[in-house]
Amino acid sequence: PESVPPFLDFIMDRLQRISGHVVNAMSVADSTAFLSPQPTSMAGAQADDSDVVICCAIRTPLAKAKKGGFKDTAPEEMLAALFKAIVERTKVDPKAIGDIQVGNVLQPGASGLTSRMSQFLGGLPFDIPLSVVNRQCSSGLQATANIAAS
Repeated sequence: PESVPPFLDFIMDRLQRISGHVVNAMSVADSTAFLSPQPTSMAGAQADDSDVVICCAIRTPLAKAKKGGFKDTAPEEMLAALFKAIVERTKVDPKAIGDIQVGNVLQPGASGLTSRMSQFLGGLPFDIPLSVVNRQCSSGLQATANIAAS
């Protein structure tokens, strides 16, 4: 059997810890629960400046490609609405956002331009760095891993 490089163990452990912070929005009736403390395997651990905190998890809706209910909706509109919802739900000051990672699939040009336009349409400052990941079915996971590793 092949041995797993130590950094992969670290990354997987880190992702498991981070995922423990995410509250399933569908099971929470009260939107204030997004900001409530959640028990994790790190409970009681010392806070560190390198800790990644996920304060809200939202995704764009799913539909059939090129023929579903959103076939005539521009990707910029969908992502801009998502950015607005994150700021509204978390009450975070947009100027305090340090980085944006977008996971996507099947967007032309890997969605860099459309994601950047969505940032502006969503009311986020132009000076927040933004990058985009297109890894088919694991784009969101890769975007999370990128933030955790940065």
